[in-house]
Amino acid sequence: MKKHFNNKVHSTRRSVSRFIKTMPKVLLIFVFFVLICFPVFSQGVAINSSGNPPNSKALLDIDADATTKTGLLVPRMTTAERNTITTPIPESLLIYNTTTQCFEAWNETSSTWVAFGCIGCQLPGAFAANAASSITTVSFVANWSASAGASTYYLDVNTSSDFTGTWILNNSNVGNVTTFLVSSLTCETNYYYRLRASNDCGITSNSNIITFLTSTCGPQPCGAQVFLTANLNVGTMVTSNAEGSQQINNALIEKYCYNNISANCDTYGGLYEWAEAMALSYTYNAAFKYGADLPNCDPCTGSDATAIQGICPVGYHIPTDLEWSRYEYCLENTVVPTGVTTLNTFQTSVGNRGTNSDAGPGAKMKVTSSNTPAWDGTNTSGFSALPGGSRVGGSGLFTNQGSIAYFWSATERVNTSAWNRALSSSSGQSERPSLFFYKTNGLSVRCLKN
Repeated sequence: MKKHFNNKVHSTRRSVSRFIKTMPKVLLIFVFFVLICFPVFSQGVAINSSGNPPNSKALLDIDADATTKTGLLVPRMTTAERNTITTPIPESLLIYNTTTQCFEAWNETSSTWVAFGCIGCQLPGAFAANAASSITTVSFVANWSASAGASTYYLDVNTSSDFTGTWILNNSNVGNVTTFLVSSLTCETNYYYRLRASNDCGITSNSNIITFLTSTCGPQPCGAQVFLTANLNVGTMVTSNAEGSQQINNALIEKYCYNNISANCDTYGGLYEWAEAMALSYTYNAAFKYGADLPNCDPCTGSDATAIQGICPVGYHIPTDLEWSRYEYCLENTVVPTGVTTLNTFQTSVGNRGTNSDAGPGAKMKVTSSNTPAWDGTNTSGFSALPGGSRVGGSGLFTNQGSIAYFWSATERVNTSAWNRALSSSSGQSERPSLFFYKTNGLSVRCLKN
């Protein structure tokens, strides 16, 4: 048995010896090189000329000395070549961008290439998005700190925090500014925005994300003034004709509907003679109730002596001429974009007043082209004025639906006329008509909170 075992050992040794003798010399050299130059330990791999083991904290330890004069060369490519790398891209994939002359690593969270170590071209410096300002029902102003070296900024606005919802702005170049007005939003809706800075060297990664909620649907307070959401539509419809005043039943509220079609009241609100709107006897359409330029409180407190509730709901009243002027002034001067028309100008002048642009009160009060029905305003006030037209007192005919909105004030002008306001197509201004509007005309009513 012992002899048989020894024979097997000698046989194995002879087989190993024959294998070593027949192994190609080049393979032996390669194995020797690997064992000498790449010491492998359980904690990592070392690449060096000294034969030192890898650092205990490193999976790969690359070391060069003054003799070898070598370094690490990462993959080089242009921006166009980089963009051909197919997704998914592994987190922290590293390249050198020869277009921007920056090292770049892939950030999975933001799905962007993050530049660092720019050796020949400097990307824009650090910056941050700030809280949204001037928030209304349909707009807000994005704000951010300046980025050193930036030539332009790109703004994203979305309804989702991960920017997979509805886009309002998608990678929109807003120029070399630090504020930007964004409109065409929806009331009572959460929005999110972020930015990137750019110059000739490239574009930075996304900034922090800002969230905000647009204002409650309906007119926004301007100063202390709060209007109802829509024109009044209360009362019983009466048919308009050429026989003079038809809202003569003092026992109930009566209204006209444009072209005697009740559906127009549902859309635009009712049209009311002045005495009807003021909840007075129809005889005051031809006689003073308060006197010229009265009542004209500003603000009206809600007591009978200073505010006229009229057909408005409890807690609201028919705005006076001065209150309309204050509202126009407030919209002109505090709602972005702003104008410079003074309060005195609004209070004392007649005709068109305010800036004839998006800065004017008319533009800010009218609904937008995306509204149904549409008009040509920006509605940055949330007032949502519609071109409801009017009913002419003498003829009983209807006119200007689709192009003009008229609103009564509580302030009498002469015994047969009262002050009103008008908004017209193609004008950013509001109008305090110089012509006398008969109290028997049918105009819209918008109530103001006490």
